[in-house]
Amino acid sequence: MYRQMKDYLGKTIQTRFNAWLKRRMPSTDSQTLSQRNIFILPSKFGFSYLLFVLLLFILGTNYQNNLIILLSYFFSSLFVTAMLYCFINLLGLKVAAKGEYQGFTDEPILIDIRINTEQLKQSVQLGFENQPLLDVSSIKHQQLLKLAVKFDQRGIHQLGRLKIFSEYPLGLFRCWTKLQFDIEVIVSPQPLFCQPVSSVGGDKQREPNHLDNSHQPFNGEDFYELRAYRIGESLNQVAWKQMAKTGQWLSKQHRDNINEKQLLSLQDMPAINHEVKLRHLCYLILQLHQTDQEYGVELDTLLIPASKGQQHLSLCLKALANYV
Repeated sequence: MYRQMKDYLGKTIQTRFNAWLKRRMPSTDSQTLSQRNIFILPSKFGFSYLLFVLLLFILGTNYQNNLIILLSYFFSSLFVTAMLYCFINLLGLKVAAKGEYQGFTDEPILIDIRINTEQLKQSVQLGFENQPLLDVSSIKHQQLLKLAVKFDQRGIHQLGRLKIFSEYPLGLFRCWTKLQFDIEVIVSPQPLFCQPVSSVGGDKQREPNHLDNSHQPFNGEDFYELRAYRIGESLNQVAWKQMAKTGQWLSKQHRDNINEKQLLSLQDMPAINHEVKLRHLCYLILQLHQTDQEYGVELDTLLIPASKGQQHLSLCLKALANYV
């Protein structure tokens, strides 16, 4: 009962704090740190230090020892000075980040963070919520940092707030901020090797396709070129006359064979599990993209027409990430 009340209270406070942050520091492409968005509190070591200073003052007062009282005053002034330096260390820092990023599950995705400052900033750490932190020993002028984020589930994710904090110079205070940027991360399923089968790829009105090196005879009549024979190709495509003359195995290519387009369907993937099918499909898409072939993707009611190029690849990977 106590634990449930504690969890409920913690979630309520966190929800209200996030709502307050959203009103005070809305999402933008670039933000500058100032007294409006910088928070500072003593660290655990700082609270211990403050307790030690208080004990010194009480001890000096009770024993009327001016030297101990003077020492407590000195440590108190050092405490205040450390607070000012810790705040100034983050003051004026300009941070910018935006864009759309793509990657795969369980793989690091690098996010570009641009930091600009005229003064040297010491011992600054930054990172997105629930992600590893990057320790920056010193920042001066303009730097482009790459923060690695990782997701274990596919989908279109909005990155949480970017946390920037520092305990410089003595670790007595913790100065931090949480900034929100317009960053979208498209996480596609992790590619899983798929042994091509006759039902994968190619036009649905015919069985042969590029992926399985079909042994079906080719009936094209518009000759295009000769290239080196590949194991598994139909013997009807072999240029026997050239082989008799030169002894080289060459394959005849025709225009309708060259222009053949692949249509990859999720239902044709050789797996039972839904997520495994998506991983197989992702693998085949990447293979066709690397070989510069045209391909289309069919996801139940969604049909992406055959095309090629980086823009088409991004469209297909986004469809896989957003597929329900």
